[in-house]
Amino acid sequence: MPVNYASTLFDDLPYTNLAIGAAVGATAYAVKVYTGGRKCIWERDWAGKLIMIAAPPEPTTWALIHHLLHLPSPPQILYLPPLPSPLPDDLLMMLQIIRLSASENPLAQLHCEALPPTPTGVREFVRKWSTVQYGTAGEGGRRVDAIVLGGAWECLPPPEPYRPGLDEKDKVEEDWTPHQFHFHLITALLPSLLRAPPERNIRIISLVSPGWSAAIPGLEAQMENKKVVGQTGPLAEAAKRGLTSFLLQTQLRLILDTLASATYSKKEIVPDPDKPLVKARDTEIQSNILALNVIMPWARSEVVKPVWGEGTFLRWLLWTLLYPLVVLLTPSPSKSIQPILYALSAPVKFPGDDLPPTADEGRKDAAVPVQPPDGKDAVDEKVKAKAKTKDLDEITDPRRNGVRQGDVVRDCGIIDIPPVLHDRLLAAATYDKLEAEVEKGVKAAELREKAFGKTSAGASDGSTPKPADERKVQFQ
Repeated sequence: MPVNYASTLFDDLPYTNLAIGAAVGATAYAVKVYTGGRKCIWERDWAGKLIMIAAPPEPTTWALIHHLLHLPSPPQILYLPPLPSPLPDDLLMMLQIIRLSASENPLAQLHCEALPPTPTGVREFVRKWSTVQYGTAGEGGRRVDAIVLGGAWECLPPPEPYRPGLDEKDKVEEDWTPHQFHFHLITALLPSLLRAPPERNIRIISLVSPGWSAAIPGLEAQMENKKVVGQTGPLAEAAKRGLTSFLLQTQLRLILDTLASATYSKKEIVPDPDKPLVKARDTEIQSNILALNVIMPWARSEVVKPVWGEGTFLRWLLWTLLYPLVVLLTPSPSKSIQPILYALSAPVKFPGDDLPPTADEGRKDAAVPVQPPDGKDAVDEKVKAKAKTKDLDEITDPRRNGVRQGDVVRDCGIIDIPPVLHDRLLAAATYDKLEAEVEKGVKAAELREKAFGKTSAGASDGSTPKPADERKVQFQ
């Protein structure tokens, strides 16, 4: 029996050693719980809704998909890995395992579509997404309730291009950077998102590196025209990408709120014959499309291990020896997704909302003295009262009871970021620069496609067959 074996094993140990072992185990468990961060307490009815997840296939991505599929009312999930078709076998096997784990719930639906991070890949996906058969979608087109954008917060090195069986025109097409890819995807989907009913809440969530604050001194020095000491390394690059994500979301928030103000504003402007008529944006109107940022925790697979580095035997040996400590001090993938779940499920707060009730008002029911019975029931009542008080603290805390347009989420709560990241001129300059890069890439892809089409047409008239025709013959 296992109990007899355990008693025999620990029979010769002194009481002091057992007490020390129990204390060390309790301390390790407390540290693990603390480093895991807060847990999202908000739940949302996702039945009939759809979430797009455009992120690389990593442990955090798999944990997010797995958690969403196992909700009581799960959403439809469209996973868009930044890889060309055909997808790798290990990725397809992982998707099949997750799909089978949720097979008991008929509402759980997981779909996957390859989305190469190239101008042609994004354009083809948006074309397929916008083309729907009559009667299969509503007036606003296909429904989207949330878009999760990953790929810019990880410290992983850029993967080698995975391009099996592509045409000649696709082989010379360069991949987008993560921000170019996100910008092209969001701007291409924006017309269909704006056609959604105003009562539908859509959230565009950008994931940010946990080391984003390390790049702020360099940005401030750059704005003051001072000498910038360049930092190198995967964490420094991820921090710079994090600041770019903040600035892009700041400008996107302004654009979305301006469009909503122009569409739904009800202010009556009385013209003055002596002054020119100038339309001002109604700041009390918030768009139903929210641009949110989520600061990710120090995930061991996406941040800690790449920063530690690989490639030498000594680094590998140290990582192997210190891995138990890394597991203890870093959150698991199921804990790392809690800020994302908060951004997805927390209630929406509008500029005109009243302040939440005070703690005393929220605890009216808990303040009523209750005389619990003696014994075990008294302990149960105390535990329930403590849990209820903790939930009330979450609900009454203005930083943990909802999200507004442009909020930054960290550890299941809203935080403030430095004013430099709210600078509209800097945000507009970053947005315009990225827009010019994406526009240049799209035009180059169109010219390349036209040139390839002419070359293929000329080759079809002669004796040399087209490469696409050769592949078709092989598979017939």
